Amino acid sequence: MRRNSLTLVPLLLLALFATLSASGTDFEIISPKEKALYTDAFASVSVKLDYKKVTKLEVYHEGNLTRAFNTGSSRDFYCSSVRLHLGNNHIVVKAYDGNVSLGEKRVDLYYSSEVFEDFYEEPYGYKKRFFHDEKSESVCVKCHDMDRNFNKLDKKTLKAKGAATADIEILENPQESSCYTCHNNLVSRKNGHSPSVNFACVACHTGEAGENNLDEDRRSRYIQPDPIASRCFMCHERLKEIVSHNNSDHGPAKSGRCNKCHNPHSSDNLFFLRKPIWELCTTCHSEKITERHVITSFVFRRNKNGHPTRKRPDPSRPGRELVCSSCHNPHGSKGPFLLRTDQPTPFSVCKRCHDK
Repeated sequence: MRRNSLTLVPLLLLALFATLSASGTDFEIISPKEKALYTDAFASVSVKLDYKKVTKLEVYHEGNLTRAFNTGSSRDFYCSSVRLHLGNNHIVVKAYDGNVSLGEKRVDLYYSSEVFEDFYEEPYGYKKRFFHDEKSESVCVKCHDMDRNFNKLDKKTLKAKGAATADIEILENPQESSCYTCHNNLVSRKNGHSPSVNFACVACHTGEAGENNLDEDRRSRYIQPDPIASRCFMCHERLKEIVSHNNSDHGPAKSGRCNKCHNPHSSDNLFFLRKPIWELCTTCHSEKITERHVITSFVFRRNKNGHPTRKRPDPSRPGRELVCSSCHNPHGSKGPFLLRTDQPTPFSVCKRCHDK
């Protein structure tokens, strides 16, 4: 038994050496940082490695392989983008020398959203961990132009249309933006916001904080002010007029927190909303979730003693479904209750759909 125990000693030392090597400096995750808090669905993963030892990298999200790199050249940084889900996320990077594992490293992240009740508050210890400062960016300059190069590139003017009331200057080729390589997935969803899809990022990411995020001041040169409305109104002057001269106000709009309801990059929903309209409104106005609303005594029996709020055609906007915004203006109104009327009585809005 004594001899067998001595035989195990070299094996244990070998295993210990392999463990130490795997947790050493062969590779490390530069970004994202451990327990980083995200408010949009994409995380940029940056890995530094010893290219003389590492020949393959694999990036996993929640156990699923999202990207594999064959390394082994003189390149010592590799980047990828991972789409997060709401709540806790973990990313694992595995490194190999040929078929021999050099170990794995993990970071835990949290994707939070104000309009999803279960994910409104991040767990203890998670916080925004900004990347774009001088120290962090110094590791990227070998491969990326880290300057705000918007003013250096060819541009054209995008004429205002839709909700926009001002022309904006955009890049002739958005792919030339220094932001594009790492952040193009932010605009990969169905409906893209013009400044974002054209990578006029510095229009909003000014590097300046607002009264609601003064604690973030100078922590990154690409933070944006909170409230954000001052930047939104540069293109949406008509909405500024509505918000400024209401008789009834909507909290997020009046407080200038446009990005509470809208995703400023892109969204799979209309108007870049963070949820479909009815689901978004009932996030806060949960008392309307029964789908029955207003004048309960004067509607058809088929409406089950209440005016419908969805799952019906919208007579005032042919081709669209009835939703909360069919009757209410979420940015504010000169009428009562955010109703789409300038008259003092609520029933005046009924004429949008009902002639009699």
